[in-house]
Amino acid sequence: MKKEVSILVVFLLLFFLFSCDKNDDPIQNSLNFGSLNLDFEIRSYDKPSWPDYWGVGGEGFVITLDDEEKHSGILSLKMEREGDRNNNFGVFVASLPVKALAGKELDYRCWIKTKGVKNGYAGLWLRVDGVNSTLGFDNMGNRGLQGDNEWVQVSIKMNIHPATTNISFGGLFPGEGTVWYDDIELYIDKEKYIDLVPKTELSQQDIAAIKKYIYPLRTYEPDRGNTNDLEALDKLIDKSKVVALGEVSHGSSEIYKMKNRIIQYLVINNGFDIFSIEGNMPEAYKLNDYSVRGEGYPKKLIAGMYFWTWRTEEVLNMVEWMRRFNHNEQRIAFTGFDMQYYQGAVNELDDAFKDNDEIKTKISALRTKISVGYANISVNDRKEIDEILSILQNSIETSSFQKSEKEWLKQNIVIVQQYLDRSNNVLNWRDKCMADNAIWIKDHNPKSKLILWAHNGHIMKTDDVMGFHLDQKLGKDYVTFGFTFYNGHYTATGSKGLTSYEAQQAYSGTLEYMLNQLDEPIFILDMKKIKSDKQNDTKWLLESINYRRVGAVGGLENEFQRRKVADDFDYLIFIKTSTPSTLFPDP
Repeated sequence: MKKEVSILVVFLLLFFLFSCDKNDDPIQNSLNFGSLNLDFEIRSYDKPSWPDYWGVGGEGFVITLDDEEKHSGILSLKMEREGDRNNNFGVFVASLPVKALAGKELDYRCWIKTKGVKNGYAGLWLRVDGVNSTLGFDNMGNRGLQGDNEWVQVSIKMNIHPATTNISFGGLFPGEGTVWYDDIELYIDKEKYIDLVPKTELSQQDIAAIKKYIYPLRTYEPDRGNTNDLEALDKLIDKSKVVALGEVSHGSSEIYKMKNRIIQYLVINNGFDIFSIEGNMPEAYKLNDYSVRGEGYPKKLIAGMYFWTWRTEEVLNMVEWMRRFNHNEQRIAFTGFDMQYYQGAVNELDDAFKDNDEIKTKISALRTKISVGYANISVNDRKEIDEILSILQNSIETSSFQKSEKEWLKQNIVIVQQYLDRSNNVLNWRDKCMADNAIWIKDHNPKSKLILWAHNGHIMKTDDVMGFHLDQKLGKDYVTFGFTFYNGHYTATGSKGLTSYEAQQAYSGTLEYMLNQLDEPIFILDMKKIKSDKQNDTKWLLESINYRRVGAVGGLENEFQRRKVADDFDYLIFIKTSTPSTLFPDP
């Protein structure tokens, strides 16, 4: 049995060691080498029925996190196999930091419960590898648990060779029946390793500590009522000239309303005079026909930005407010910074050269060649497109247009080029382009203050997305407000089509679950101050934690992802319950 299992483990390790979650690399030259999820309290983002950090598997075995049977905390890892296992086995596997353990004694312990285990056993395993050989291996093949056992602590002790290059460990179940694993402990030279266990509940002390960093809000409704609660924004934003408002989903009515309310406050009280949305740039600028001059139909102009996400009563209400506020003069402009479509940019060029038949012919050829889609344009056609764009660029430069009009037309050529260059498959190309376009808006309005509206995943200051580039470029001038909610519904696309989807309720250990314990339905959380103060009672908010991330797609198996939220946003706006945004039909 021991030889058979040893061979199988070797092959299985080659698979799982490359599939484990590496978001928090534990390899540091210290005993404090990060969270290993030793108590199985952190769920995997990709598969929430499995534990984060660990790889799990076994053909014919059902392996899940169990919230009913556990030795400690809120979850245990359960393995179950009924009937003939066909020489297969269940396993969970992770790696340990070599630098922290080489040359030391490791005592690896775990609590195990079994029910009806036969034709095999339940146990632990530990493998230590050198450059060309195995330096140590134990799979408890001669002392594993069988039959029925209440929670029993088992262990493996091993001296870790100084020449070790890899340490793998986990649990093993070559048998039939049911096994639960929980509460792993590691002793290194007899000193217990203290795992960074994530919070699952808040104590009264925790709640009191966090409440020092929140600003409760009266309402999310842009009701033109008392705005004293929003005066906190004056301090939080200070002298920054670019404020980004995120959204955890593209279909939450309360988030859209809250952003509208904040936008009105910033425009009226803080001099912000340009609004820019995650919408195609030329098409978004068309909204000024209505919001500034009262021309056209707002529903048609909003729908002209292509995305159903903005075709809502909530966005329409904001546009209507802008129209009333602008009245006889422009005080807030409606713009956009996206680049996923070429049509609006080509139309802008076409309109500008409507009296020039030669250039109009070039633009017509340009439109025809691009219409096949950026991914289907041949090399020869791309060369011809580049030649046409060069001719247009030169025609703009030598034209009698005003300087501002020339700059706008050249930016529309940039939009076309950005659309075409998506075919290069450059990582996060869209985000880089959106950042460039937002900077273009700011640079061409140097005395203005800019409000950006986009998804959380675009405005955050990390991961090489739009917000990362803006933060690098603007520094203290760029301030971010992420948004999230605890439960409810939101509008999205998915298996049911474009409709309302029920949100996954925040579960124990998620950021939203914890924030809901503050018993404040709407508030701003000052992540920036928490980060700078580094208080012990709030340091868990600076670590990786599961928080909601949806977007435009509903019905996801798990809506939560581990991230360091304090690195992503300066401030986080929490709303307890979300309801779906209200779509209006295509005009």
